Amino acid sequence: MEWDFLVADRSPLVRFPRGTTFIDRQASESDHLRAKEIAKAVLDGRTTVLEAARELVSVAHTDAIAELEDRRFIIGVASETDHLPVGEVRKLWAPSALEEKDIEIARAEELYKADFLETCRRIVNPNSRGR
Repeated sequence: MEWDFLVADRSPLVRFPRGTTFIDRQASESDHLRAKEIAKAVLDGRTTVLEAARELVSVAHTDAIAELEDRRFIIGVASETDHLPVGEVRKLWAPSALEEKDIEIARAEELYKADFLETCRRIVNPNSRGR
């Protein structure tokens, strides 16, 4: 079996069997709108990369995310960072534990930000690829 790699900073992030599309259902109109709203929130600075990845991962298994590479990237980021406390769950964590995890969160945000912003631009305007 051949494998595709999702690469971040030139090191393998997640391995996927070649040919995997990740689409398990057709997106509803609501899914398309939700994906665009979340992507716009990232681009406008209203949400973080990691929070958006977690919100987009469910629609990344639909055609609401048009590009295969973008689906892979969103799923990979969500998978690699799902142990980090972001969003509302932070209220449940001890402040001392958050201090440690905040360093990891900052590194992950920095690592994925540029590519995630490009992904969000394509989600908002799916016809913009290659422009």
